[in-house]
Parts: sequence; structure tokens; C-alpha cells
Amino acid sequence: MRIVLDTATFISAIRSNTGAAAEIVRLALLEKLTLLMDYKLVCEYRDVALRPGHIAASGRTPEDVEAVIDALESIATPVFVKTSPRPLSLDENDDMVLDVAINGQADVVVTNNVKDFAPTARRFGINVLTPRDFLTEIRKGGFHHAGES
Repeated sequence: MRIVLDTATFISAIRSNTGAAAEIVRLALLEKLTLLMDYKLVCEYRDVALRPGHIAASGRTPEDVEAVIDALESIATPVFVKTSPRPLSLDENDDMVLDVAINGQADVVVTNNVKDFAPTARRFGINVLTPRDFLTEIRKGGFHHAGES
């Protein structure tokens, strides 16, 4: 399964070791799913995750956060964004995530912002699920591609 985590989902994983987002990061690190990233998305993760407020809330050091990002980057499938139809969404940062999903042929974008991502992602055959819903689908053993019932 090929997935893209939006930045807010990644930040949720950094801030809490017990949530659904953190479990998805663990699954990615165990290579139970394929995480898709490009250079811009990694830079966005790093920029946001290393903000003092997120570091304080996570109880981690900046070095710990860097180590998680480096580990994800080392196992992620790199995506070269060749096609970038604009605009895809109202938020430029959402477009960056969608670019990776579209060009990387993702099965799922994992985000809590389903409302904003879903209309565009589904046009490209990409599901959009919350971290919790994504884990539920994985645990059920069934996963439907966008557009299937």
C-alpha cells in the first residue's frame, strides 16, 4: 500500500506516541506499507516538526525528531514530481501533498483534513482517510481503491 502523510498527520505522530498517526509511522518504519515522499515534503515535515511548540509538546529533543525524519526518509519511496496541475486545492501546502500522491501513484492520502483533500484526490483515484480510518481499513484486511464501493 502506497501512502502519503500530510504534514499535520506527521506532526500528530511526533506529538503523541500513542495515536493512530504514530502507529502509521511505526508501520512505515517496519516497511509494512510504502511511504511516499519528495524533497519538498520532507523539508515541510522538518520545518514544522522542529518548531519549538511541537518540540515542547512532543517531549522529544530536536535530535530525536530529526532521527525520526531521517529514518522515514531512508525507507520512503522517493517521488519525482513531474506533473503538477494547478490549482488542485485552496491550500498550496495541500497541493504539495497531492503532487506527491498523484506522481507517486498513492493509494491513500492520510490526513484529518479529509474534506479539503478528498475531492481532488478522488479525481485521481486516490483515497483520503483519517489516520484512525486508515488503521481500521488495514486491520480489517480490506482496502478499497477510490471510486470502489
